[in-house]
Amino acid sequence: MRRVFDKIKAVWVISLLCLPLIPVKAQTGVNSPYSRYGLGLLSDQSSGITKAMGGIGAGFRYPNTVNIKNPASYSTVDTLTFIADLGFALQNGNFNENGVSVNAHNAYIDHLDMQFRIFPKVGMTVGFMPFSNVGYGFLKTQSVRRDEDGEITSTITNAGTGSVRQFLAGLGWRPTRWLSIGANASYLSGDITHVINNTYSSSEVQSRKKTYYAEMSAFKYDLGIQGTISKGDRSLVLGATFAPAQNLKSETYVTDIHSVSDTTDIADAFSMPALMSAGFTYGWSKGMIGADVSYQAWSSARFFGEKYGSDRISANVGFMHKPDETNRNLFKRTGYQVGARFSQSYFNIGDSKGPMEFGISAGFSMPFNTAYNSMSYLNVSGEYVRVQPMAKGMITENYVRINIAVTFMERWFMKLMVD
Repeated sequence: MRRVFDKIKAVWVISLLCLPLIPVKAQTGVNSPYSRYGLGLLSDQSSGITKAMGGIGAGFRYPNTVNIKNPASYSTVDTLTFIADLGFALQNGNFNENGVSVNAHNAYIDHLDMQFRIFPKVGMTVGFMPFSNVGYGFLKTQSVRRDEDGEITSTITNAGTGSVRQFLAGLGWRPTRWLSIGANASYLSGDITHVINNTYSSSEVQSRKKTYYAEMSAFKYDLGIQGTISKGDRSLVLGATFAPAQNLKSETYVTDIHSVSDTTDIADAFSMPALMSAGFTYGWSKGMIGADVSYQAWSSARFFGEKYGSDRISANVGFMHKPDETNRNLFKRTGYQVGARFSQSYFNIGDSKGPMEFGISAGFSMPFNTAYNSMSYLNVSGEYVRVQPMAKGMITENYVRINIAVTFMERWFMKLMVD
């Protein structure tokens, strides 16, 4: 029991030391006008190897790899190892509307996860990561009147900032050789601000500014299960997860400044629907292939007290060429991954559905030694994502993203024998 407390104490020390890496007002890495809807752009919640495999997770089960999408996978961590997975992203976004194209560059911290074993067959994971991000700014100028004094134009400026951040702690237990179960408990907190400012070229016409603000928090729970069927060097893992629907506690109001300032509070402003996912992986000595599908009924959700969500289905597929860990050749000891993903939007825009999202990815996991008792990995993947609108005249987005994650695997809990 004392060893368990020592492990947990060590993890909390590391967590506190790493907190400065997750600032309260972090750079979100978002420049998309589509982040003005709902809770913003949702994080894919994948890390390390799984980012290169299209973000699969429900059936993904691989030793000493952090996979927060299904907490049942935490039981794969071995008795002696402490794992820390820190991820960054570099991104170039291209935004095209009616032949006009602009680019935006971002760099941001993507996730920090830590995993270790606390009891036989029981693994624990803690993590920090974004849940959703908001970041955009655009304007439109149009003529509203022309008379003997000249033309009067109106400029409508839209801007939004904010994020919802997630702190996660979860357990995974393997009661039998073929069955694993797990649960995550997450604390969500953050704030979102949307500002619409309407100004005129003539001082005789009064401007108008409308601000939507929400500061929110909630506890979120996820349950996971994985079943493994093995024969020789081949194994089939079937997995499923479930997260119940819930309301988000928030302080939400709208301030309208026109001739006077008027502030309206919004009660029961935000909610999230249940999330269900299922998937599999099939592995053999030199490779693994897998796929996921998930469903979330966002049409029942509330955003700033309104319902304009759309039920969302997403799918992910991935393949990994497993490394030969005993080979002295560095490239043969490196693992290689490819993947693809597709998701529908979780919101509607007026009478139209939100954009579809398509992505392809590829990467590698290269081992390196940091000490005599460790084997860590550099995970690098490239990703191309296209956000395709469902209605004419809307913005098409193309992203090229480089994901870099360093997975430290330290033999913290190994006892040395000395003659």
